[in-house]
Amino acid sequence: EPRALLFTGHMVDGPRRATPRFPPACEPVARQAIRDALAAELARSGGKLGGIAGGANGGDLLFHEVCAELGITSQLFLALPPEMFVTESVAQGGPAWVERFYQACDRLRPRVLATSKDLPRWLRGKPRYDIWRRNSMWMLHNALALGRDRLTLIALWDGQSGDGPGGTADLVAEARARGATVIVLDTKKLFGL
Repeated sequence: EPRALLFTGHMVDGPRRATPRFPPACEPVARQAIRDALAAELARSGGKLGGIAGGANGGDLLFHEVCAELGITSQLFLALPPEMFVTESVAQGGPAWVERFYQACDRLRPRVLATSKDLPRWLRGKPRYDIWRRNSMWMLHNALALGRDRLTLIALWDGQSGDGPGGTADLVAEARARGATVIVLDTKKLFGL
């Protein structure tokens, strides 16, 4: 039976990040961990898999690249239009990530949630809620379309709460609350942090 794969994970550490989460040198380790998790899900599903992830540098783009290598169709969900999103969530990783982001956009034709970071009026009073949290929930609800028993969330994550709402910790909690299978690729162990 078909399964949905939802991915969440850390961006590559920018030069000003005080506590390392995803050092740029650990990219090959992260790629292999994502590949191993996807290969296991491919075997479990009999090859009937669809992936959903954002487009941030680091985990998101690695997920889409590995999906393409393994023949898994993936959908690119962006909180903002590409030219705005790249400034928010890609460029701080450096020009190579920007190039990879635009390659993913060309290949996958992104679905875009909003044209600005402003929330609709009906969501503005919601506590701990912003465009990033809204984007996470949008991806989760799309991934749940096949049913919670057919959803696996893969999280490239250090197990800590995030830098703000809508991060990996929030999405892991939301997916668990809905009964999804959650696979944590523990970056502290993987990267020796």
